[in-house]
Amino acid sequence: ERFMAQREAAKQRGDRHADQAIKIMMNSMFGIFAAPACRFFSPELANAITHFGQQTLAWTRESFERRGVKVLYGDTDSVFVQLPEDEGAESCEKKAEALRQQVAKEIVDRIHAEYDVEARLDLELEKIFSRFLLPRVRGGKGGSKKRYAGWVGDPKSGQLEIVGLESVRRDWPPIARRLQQGMLVRLFHDEEVLPFVREIIAALRSGELDDELVYNKRIRKGSLDRYTASSPPHVQAARKLEERHGVKAGAVIRYWISESGPEPLVGGEIPPGRLDRKHYIERVLRPIADAILCEVGSSFAEALGEGQQLTLI
Repeated sequence: ERFMAQREAAKQRGDRHADQAIKIMMNSMFGIFAAPACRFFSPELANAITHFGQQTLAWTRESFERRGVKVLYGDTDSVFVQLPEDEGAESCEKKAEALRQQVAKEIVDRIHAEYDVEARLDLELEKIFSRFLLPRVRGGKGGSKKRYAGWVGDPKSGQLEIVGLESVRRDWPPIARRLQQGMLVRLFHDEEVLPFVREIIAALRSGELDDELVYNKRIRKGSLDRYTASSPPHVQAARKLEERHGVKAGAVIRYWISESGPEPLVGGEIPPGRLDRKHYIERVLRPIADAILCEVGSSFAEALGEGQQLTLI
């Protein structure tokens, strides 16, 4: 209770660092209860925390659905719902806040009726997306977890928000960010996406984007010697750096893909004529593009000029 009061005070004064620090400490309590090596290990408490969280999330979903609101996605401590599309921004804000109050009260009342305790939970209205994309799991029809993109605010002055997708991951080359963000902006503004994908493919093939093809990957095991069961691409590149150039590999390895495999970036530039451009087209561009193009009835194969692949029934 004290932590929650301190965190709320941090939010009120706009202290984002204190807010995050207190959140981490609160989350660490679960780790303490769930760790067998800890003196406070208590599987009953750990299980109770996860069960209560899942139950509350299910109650929240049920509460929205009882009011005729479609729930798009929910995970851990958040719920995404679809508001009526024919209402203006101001009307959506009012409707969303009214829904928040109704559902929050219902959850508080249900907790009190079920456990006879005062609920400390609060359902917040964090933001409203005017457009929203929840990519499907690759090879499946369901949405993927903790991966989404949306447009917040006015179509002209708003901004793109991305969570969990390739363009915000540090271990993907910058060309992934260029492609994905460019596609999403066009998608959310009802512009043609396929021509932009073709532009990126052409620029990659011509060498215009070579400086955006470098991977950055951290060596997480502390030492290259600890990678015995497998040798990921960044480890292969790090070993080549030490063997060929006598340079000790750092914690973060910058590398690129040649036709003979991963190569460390030496001198800040990729040597001309050795890039495996097919790797970047198939392993970087294709999965990113297909995840978005499938939503508009197209595919990366069409962008490459291969034509649409028929779906087997």
